[in-house]
Amino acid sequence: MSYRVRDDSAADAASRIDRIVRYWNRRSQTYSNGVVTEFGSANYAEWRTILNSHIAQISMQNSEREHGAAELTALDLGCGPGFFCTLLSSLGCKVIGMDFSEKMIEQARTNVATYGVPERVSFRIGDASHTDFPNESFDLIVMRNVTWLMQDPLAAFKEWHRILRPGGRLVFFDANWYRYLVDEETDSERRCDQADPAKLGWADNTKATQDEEAECEAIARELPMTAKLRPEWDVHALKNAGFKEAQSDANVWRKVWTPGEQAFYASSPLFMVAAQK
Repeated sequence: MSYRVRDDSAADAASRIDRIVRYWNRRSQTYSNGVVTEFGSANYAEWRTILNSHIAQISMQNSEREHGAAELTALDLGCGPGFFCTLLSSLGCKVIGMDFSEKMIEQARTNVATYGVPERVSFRIGDASHTDFPNESFDLIVMRNVTWLMQDPLAAFKEWHRILRPGGRLVFFDANWYRYLVDEETDSERRCDQADPAKLGWADNTKATQDEEAECEAIARELPMTAKLRPEWDVHALKNAGFKEAQSDANVWRKVWTPGEQAFYASSPLFMVAAQK
């Protein structure tokens, strides 16, 4: 089993980004199918409760600082098909969704128009780790299944710290998705868990093809987060990036995943990391 994080030129890094963008452009429809399924699931209420709790904490901070606003500004980085854009707009936030994939943003526009509050949401194509937003632009930054793709995660954390307002929060959800590429025990557990996806109720219109999975593995082999022990690494790195508080919840998957997801992804459970500026 081979694994190597590349230390190469800016041109190589740009080429790798282009490869990632092309992959997610191809996956945009099937990935969106999965998100649409979530909007109608019992777990959607759990997602709302979790995000709403962070909104309440930010609102309290703003009130104490006497600059509170009725409408919080949120940034959904790597927004994909707009799951958090849709959710946060329905919770009263003004949201910007940013993604490198134009096809993903097309899906996000459709999903927000159907399930969210479109007048509260705008979209932008861009790099989640290098934004052009002014300092202290947002009350809340959210992400799901994005941080594993960062080529320089510590630099990304510092960038997100820069664009958060004082008292603002960074909240992201991720997993050790491709740790099986560097850990044989994890790989053995994964193979057992995922031996028969049909028994877990996996819908064909949401799954990646075998070729797409192979391409994603090839991408992951070149990214530093694949070999990190997360979320422990994230909490430590966020403090180094300037956040005054950082905590993780390694059991959030029990609340927001369906029984099928819990079984299929048992070797890489979803975690939540929340940090305050």
